Amino acid sequence: MNQQQMSERNKVGWNQNAYEAWVSRHGTPHEYAMQLSADPLKKVGFYLEEVGEVRGKSVLNLLGSKGNKAVCFALLGADVTVVDLSSENKRYAMELAEAAGVAITYIVNDVLELAEEEISQFDIVILEMGVLHYFVDLCPLFQKVSALMKENGVFIVRDYHPFVSKTLRMANGDAVLDGDYFSDEYTEVDVAYSALLPKQTQQKLVKNVIRQWTLSEVINALIHSGLNIRKMKEDKGVHWAFPAGSPDGIAERLPGTFTMIASKDFR
Repeated sequence: MNQQQMSERNKVGWNQNAYEAWVSRHGTPHEYAMQLSADPLKKVGFYLEEVGEVRGKSVLNLLGSKGNKAVCFALLGADVTVVDLSSENKRYAMELAEAAGVAITYIVNDVLELAEEEISQFDIVILEMGVLHYFVDLCPLFQKVSALMKENGVFIVRDYHPFVSKTLRMANGDAVLDGDYFSDEYTEVDVAYSALLPKQTQQKLVKNVIRQWTLSEVINALIHSGLNIRKMKEDKGVHWAFPAGSPDGIAERLPGTFTMIASKDFR
């Protein structure tokens, strides 16, 4: 499978009832906007610990989904752009931003298709939570990120820890640690928001195709893409990073997510 085939398949997957799913999870954009406006730091405080004040800075949220992080950054004074494959996600995000009283730019496109001359360079680029597996090769992705960063820009990539996502699976309602960490196969999976929809709708959804990456593959791709890794973090205690049915206390004993902070490499 090449990247175009994967992107086209996943574009179909992410344009099926996503708006309906976000309403089911968060309420209408107006209702969710009230929640985010009351405490925008709650959703993006993790990133502010790494980048500091965002007021007046430009933020690029790649594969930014329903726009909740983008709206929070905008509420804090940033100039925010989202790039995502899903027009359904854009619909929710733009209504969310309007209800919150902020402006964001939302581009429906494959990030790898972006022409650098058609989009600004950014102070901060964020790629987060369940997105790396939509790429057949991470190097072109990170090279694109580098091209979209200002010279002193910061790139934050945060995702589910592969030790868990590649080895932990559900079997008859229980979490079983029997996956293959080193597998490089493509697999079909339910669209991430499918569980938010009625059963009869779930059964009709086209599945996504993903390719999961090991931690070393992510690190090496960053290095080979001309980016300088400044920091890496592995986080425990993130209960939502583990599937329902996981053993009690597992979130305190295994890494649920990882984060890498990178800048352009001037060596």
